[in-house]
Amino acid sequence: MRIAIIGNSGSGKSTLARQLGEVHALPVLDLDAIAWEPGKIAVARRAADAAADLGAYCTAHEHWIAEGCYGDLMRIALERSPVLLFLQPGLEVCLANCRNRPWEPHKYASQEEQDGKLAFLLTWVEEYYSRSGSLSLADHQALFDAYRGRKLLLTQQPDRRFIEVQPLRWFSEDAIGLGRRFERCAISAKEWTHAAHLTVGLWHVAHYGREQALARMRAGIRRLNESHGGINSTTAGYHETITVAYITLLSQLFEQRNQNESLGDLLARLLDGPLAAREMLFAFYSRHLLMSTAARAEWREPDLAPLDLSVLVHARA
Repeated sequence: MRIAIIGNSGSGKSTLARQLGEVHALPVLDLDAIAWEPGKIAVARRAADAAADLGAYCTAHEHWIAEGCYGDLMRIALERSPVLLFLQPGLEVCLANCRNRPWEPHKYASQEEQDGKLAFLLTWVEEYYSRSGSLSLADHQALFDAYRGRKLLLTQQPDRRFIEVQPLRWFSEDAIGLGRRFERCAISAKEWTHAAHLTVGLWHVAHYGREQALARMRAGIRRLNESHGGINSTTAGYHETITVAYITLLSQLFEQRNQNESLGDLLARLLDGPLAAREMLFAFYSRHLLMSTAARAEWREPDLAPLDLSVLVHARA
């Protein structure tokens, strides 16, 4: 899982990189950290030194995120075939983000020092659209157009679902590794998203079949909740009916998969389909029943429709 993010200052690169890194447990490199001399403002490092540090970062980490506005450095990162995200929210959004930017202690000694550079930064942001060189819109657009790997132009800040789900679609084969990490109780609380639940559930169904998958998910979810400092009780933590319902539907999806469809392709289809909707189970259960303490403690049959994937297909139509 490798992601490169480029765009103007204030376009949201750092925010998106941080959110993706937190959710998917990926290291994040801000290219500012290697482009400038440490402890000095606007003193550029030798290009060869910055390039060497970027190459070392990409080599040291199998999975990573790199973000910045340096087209020359980003071309080095693109040699590792990441997904390229080009952020283009427009000038006014970039200016507003710069004005509202919190203190960045890794760049400035104080908030006052950072504020003293704001006027220069705003001018720099405006000039992005007219200047030339590797820090310009023209260069970023040329880089994006020439890149032959997976890429995406974003004109607004992605929502939470995009952050949680989209990388699992892009890197579906890598995402399957969540199953092994789940067994080792090695998934962080921030990573344990709705999409991660689905990924792990599908992996278990594919490897163990419905009954063993259900037994392993029961024990594993309880264990993982506790490792995150949570509890499993009549009001919190593990939910028996939700777990059984999802494993039942995931088993149907796996049994009905296309001939020769890889597990990674099936996962991508799952995350794009109606089974991935957060309130999907309310097509089968009333909210009162599903959210009851009885349903959390023990399996309860659905009261609205039988657990069958065809119900979701018809509901979507």
